[in-house]
Amino acid sequence: MKRAFVILIISFSLPFGVGWGEALFAQDIHFSQFNASPQNLNPSQTGLFDGDWRFVGNLRNQWSAVPVPYNTFSLSTDTRFKSIFNGDVPAIGLIANTDKSGDSRLSTTNFYISLSYIKKLDKDSTHFLSIGVQPGITNKSFNPNALTFDNQYDGDSYNPALPSGENFTNAHINYFDIGGGITYLYRESHRFYVSFGLAALHLTQPKQLFYAQTQDRLARKITFNGIANLPLAEKFDIVPTFLYSHQGTYNETVGGMYGKYYLTPVDGMPTAFALGMLKRYKDAFIFAGYIEYRNFNVGVSYDLNSSYLSAATNYRGGFEISVIYIFKKIIPFVAKKRVCPIYM
Repeated sequence: MKRAFVILIISFSLPFGVGWGEALFAQDIHFSQFNASPQNLNPSQTGLFDGDWRFVGNLRNQWSAVPVPYNTFSLSTDTRFKSIFNGDVPAIGLIANTDKSGDSRLSTTNFYISLSYIKKLDKDSTHFLSIGVQPGITNKSFNPNALTFDNQYDGDSYNPALPSGENFTNAHINYFDIGGGITYLYRESHRFYVSFGLAALHLTQPKQLFYAQTQDRLARKITFNGIANLPLAEKFDIVPTFLYSHQGTYNETVGGMYGKYYLTPVDGMPTAFALGMLKRYKDAFIFAGYIEYRNFNVGVSYDLNSSYLSAATNYRGGFEISVIYIFKKIIPFVAKKRVCPIYM
């Protein structure tokens, strides 16, 4: 069974030759360390971890070589409730994202609540199925005064006092959004697990009306992802992973693998570091690594741009950092006492 999982996952995650279509340059925010932003990846990932509370932070700086870099920041937290039926548990999470990009200082801010139901599929707690839903609100805005238009050139030079000739209906918009997803998890131990997920986001296709003459809607987004942790030696694992997402006319395909080495446990908790490379099809090579220490998982990555934009970016893409902290209650050991009669 383990061998079959290894062959299956590696075949999905080869960094070359995976995926089709053009790389995703617009539409939604995205992270190269997509597994380190679970609620952004799939609402059904809510509560699907070993612990009581999870706190996640993600920061991405993209295309710093161009005049106006793109900056993305995300904060989230999630927890599970008590078991309600045969080991099944509901979970809840909150997530906030902010993204600023381009000359217009286009700003996107999301607030979502994630709800999931985690179903235990067997008695020995190795197979799980999680279903999640994620409603929320989004605010988008831009600064029209930061833009220049052809009507503002007087024939010799740019004159900001001239009217732009553009009629923007709104510079700020708000809309409601909702998405959902499903995730399957097989977990034999902390060193052997396999997970696949499918998510459908922006199901309401909300309108984005900055300009009176347009009826622009946010396209639905379909995401399929997978990750596995597969032990190969006493202290060495491989961690293959992949992501495919489709939104409107855009596709994003990422695949690759980490090598993970275990160090001496700290306070009885596994300690390890991992290094790997992923490939975003037709866009970038992603060099990444992370450290697992006690309750923390800290990751860094860098995108080396390989698309046609490399002439402008000088092959520089995006730097990213992720921090995950999992709080887990320690159940104190209480020795059982036997009452012995005292005979006088």
